[in-house]
Amino acid sequence: MSLTDKPTSKTLHSKSRWWFIGVITVLILAVVFILLRDYLSEEDFKPSGEDQMPAIKVIVSNGCGYEDLASTYAQYIGTKNIEVIKLSDTPKPIYDKSIIVARTQDEEDLKRLQAMTGIQRHTMALMDDPEAPFTIILGRDYQEFIKKK
Repeated sequence: MSLTDKPTSKTLHSKSRWWFIGVITVLILAVVFILLRDYLSEEDFKPSGEDQMPAIKVIVSNGCGYEDLASTYAQYIGTKNIEVIKLSDTPKPIYDKSIIVARTQDEEDLKRLQAMTGIQRHTMALMDDPEAPFTIILGRDYQEFIKKK
C-alpha cells in the first residue's frame, strides 16, 4: 500500500456519506412538500384584494338636481370595482349629503363600497328582490367624493 491509498479511501467514504445525506434530505423535503400540498389549497396562494372580488352592483341616483351628475359620477366610479346598472334622479332634489342605501344586509359589501366611494353615510331599506344591492344617492356634497386626478 502506498501513502496515497489511505486518504483516497477516506475521501471516497466522506464523499459517499455527503451524497447519502443529500439524497435523504431531498427525499424528506419531497415528502413534506407532498403532504403540505394536500393541506394548502390554491386560494392560499392567490393574491387577495379588491380586484379579486366580484363587482358591487349599484344604482346611482342624483339627489341634488345638478344636471348629468349621476352619469358623471357613474363614469368616475366605473374605474373601481363597481358596476353601475342604472342611473336615476330622486323625485325631489333635497339631498344635501350623499348617502348609500343598502337594500340587502351584506355588511361586507357595504364596507367595501364605503371604502371605494368614500361615502360613509348609509341607511338600510331592505327589499326581498332589489334591482341592485345598493343605491348611491348623490347630495350637494358630491364633490368630496369625486377626486380629481
